[in-house]
Amino acid sequence: MIGKKIHEYRITRGLSLRSLGEATGLTAAFLSQVENDQASPSISSLQKIATALHVPMFSFLEDEIQTEEVVHHDSRKKLTFQKEKITIEILTKNINHKIGAFLIRLQPGETNKTQMLYSPTEEVMYVLQGEMEIWLGERRHRLLAGDSVFYEGPNLKGYMSVGTEELIVVCAMTPPIL
Repeated sequence: MIGKKIHEYRITRGLSLRSLGEATGLTAAFLSQVENDQASPSISSLQKIATALHVPMFSFLEDEIQTEEVVHHDSRKKLTFQKEKITIEILTKNINHKIGAFLIRLQPGETNKTQMLYSPTEEVMYVLQGEMEIWLGERRHRLLAGDSVFYEGPNLKGYMSVGTEELIVVCAMTPPIL
């Protein structure tokens, strides 16, 4: 499903596999495997592809117009990356709003190093469970359950689950280009 949507966006933008590869730093062969669902991209690779195509990562999951206002926990769209042990769920029905809300789950000891997005954002993270170390520019902050942080998106360099339990974070972002 993801591969097909990446292919559609690439073709719509008139890009070859080689030119998308040059824009992302990924090989055309790897991108071809992703488009044909023969390889699964890491979160870093998927974000590079989304940035090069100027679309949010979650647009690769958009397949139908949802009219419901309520999003039930068992019907959320989610991206799971086994290698990085991270899951990102969209809390709104789609990404076609001025603000997006996401639930992020990161296993203990795991790190998510972020990629530059194609447009600046403003973001808030609220820790529901676990402990998080977050890197904003050159500064590091430790957040516990109940703590929150606001930042300009380009300042986010990464974050890590530093506790012994799964880190669960709610992230609100405007515009919602994750």
